[in-house]
Amino acid sequence: MHTRNVNVKTAAHESSRKIGENPVMGLTYEQAADLFSWVVNAAKGEPQPAIFNVPAESVELSLMYEDAPDYFSVWFLNGYPVAAGVPSEHYFRVITALINFSQE
Repeated sequence: MHTRNVNVKTAAHESSRKIGENPVMGLTYEQAADLFSWVVNAAKGEPQPAIFNVPAESVELSLMYEDAPDYFSVWFLNGYPVAAGVPSEHYFRVITALINFSQE
């Protein structure tokens, strides 16, 4: 029979912040929605890919809609918002010029 030490902490700490400190804050819903709208408007008139591929090395910001069980996303590349979409609706807009600029 094997014995186990159940008092050993095996999970990694999620944060080094002290309990009670202010939580890490990201963008507000309004700021993220504004970025989404900005990307959609900036992509007007640009040819859009038939199939959306997430830009390589990009970071995705996803937020749930406040009034529906769905979400929207904005992708950033080197700090620039380069794509936006509502994946469940297969709706994506890409700013190709910024993707090319960010990869130079």
